[in-house]
Amino acid sequence: MKATQIQIGNRYEIQLGKNTTQVTVASLESGTWYCETDGGKILKVKDAARFVKEIKPKEKKQPRAVAAPKIVKPKDAPSTKRMGPKPNGKMSVLDAAHKVLLEEGRPMKVLEIMETALARKYCVVGGKTPFNTFNGGIRTEITKKGKESRFVWVDKGTFAAR
Repeated sequence: MKATQIQIGNRYEIQLGKNTTQVTVASLESGTWYCETDGGKILKVKDAARFVKEIKPKEKKQPRAVAAPKIVKPKDAPSTKRMGPKPNGKMSVLDAAHKVLLEEGRPMKVLEIMETALARKYCVVGGKTPFNTFNGGIRTEITKKGKESRFVWVDKGTFAAR
């Protein structure tokens, strides 16, 4: 690139050894360009041949149409969540885990709870990690509901029905 083409305030790609970096030309003093990188580092460039190309600012896109206002339903409006039993008589993972713990009457490891609930066909888990589904659900209920939770943490990975 020719020295006459390099202008203060413009962005350029410059050659630094085998690498290139983008800089903004800050000033020109006695044949040396002082350039600032995106990280704020100041580089001195004495040879105009190190300037590879000018980086043109991107054109601003036309603003999109204003989105429709979000509909906020009142707090007293009825919930749209499904209530009642699951289809096909299946339970949720937490309901199944609670039922297993009540039937067994003893603290159990999450793996035992999961295997028993799935063997008795209380619920269906469609993910790749059903263990994590059971474990996370039980732990979340204990954390969120505290003393009102259906589960009690007994030991590492072991839970009982309250």
